[in-house]
Amino acid sequence: MAAKSIPRGSRPSGTKGNAAYPRPPDCTIRRRFTYTIEAIFFPSLMQNVANPSSRQPGTRDVRVLARGLTILSAFEPENGWLTNSELAALTGLPKPTVSRLTSNLLEAGYLEYSAQRAAYRLGMPVLALGFAAASHSDFVVLARPLMQQFADEHRVSVVLASPDASSMVCNEVAHSREMLFTLRVRAGSRLRIDRSALGRALVGAMGDAERLAYLEKLSVADPSAWEPLNREVPHAIAQMASQGYCVAAGTLEEGTNGVALVIDTPEGPHTYALGCAAPSNALAITRLKQEVAPGLLALKARLEAELSAGQAE
Repeated sequence: MAAKSIPRGSRPSGTKGNAAYPRPPDCTIRRRFTYTIEAIFFPSLMQNVANPSSRQPGTRDVRVLARGLTILSAFEPENGWLTNSELAALTGLPKPTVSRLTSNLLEAGYLEYSAQRAAYRLGMPVLALGFAAASHSDFVVLARPLMQQFADEHRVSVVLASPDASSMVCNEVAHSREMLFTLRVRAGSRLRIDRSALGRALVGAMGDAERLAYLEKLSVADPSAWEPLNREVPHAIAQMASQGYCVAAGTLEEGTNGVALVIDTPEGPHTYALGCAAPSNALAITRLKQEVAPGLLALKARLEAELSAGQAE
């Protein structure tokens, strides 16, 4: 089927010891996070935790929650110090709204505050939750040693990522121990979906309906990412159909070459993208296509086979 491009535009905390917000016993990470977030943003919902039917957030509550999570996401990936003004600029939220949310998040321990800098950064509870989510994913645990082995064998950096809005979020990164210069990428980094081979492989692997819906949403949410990606869609589709991977030269970082493909899991197709890159003087396109890409395809097959075997057990 011919590739299609689309036109553009079509305060109370829940901490232990607080009688009003008792901590639930024996929660999983996901339930504990949800409970605490509700206590931060939806205090009215926590007045009667014994009655689940009374804990239904309305549209306004969900919007407040989304804004709070947007604040937390603004610190990725470096977790540097940010002022309320900087957070407002990064998120597009009004400064009074940002000030109110950072106050609540600070009180709950999800942000730290520096009086000297008049700025915030993520607190340990958020970092612990993120590390737990990334580290205990069965697939990441499975992929990590194989990625490091591949990185050392081919002298590249290997990245496992999953999509989030207009970015590819790095779930795991392995750098070759023999590389003098590595990509400035680590677990938690966000790569622009239009510039990375990872993003192009993901979009190229989508079915037509899914791709058109994704690009339509991206054209509204992030036009600066949509425009270059939309131009590359036909080429990405062709590469994925004929080769099973996408090649990108100098798009992620100047002077780097990369290749990426998608990983299908029991959860669904193209759940993850797996790619590798290195400086172009160490990874010429010829070596990339003749040596590295076939190895990456073999790694994909091994990971998918082991996932399927684990699912069957």
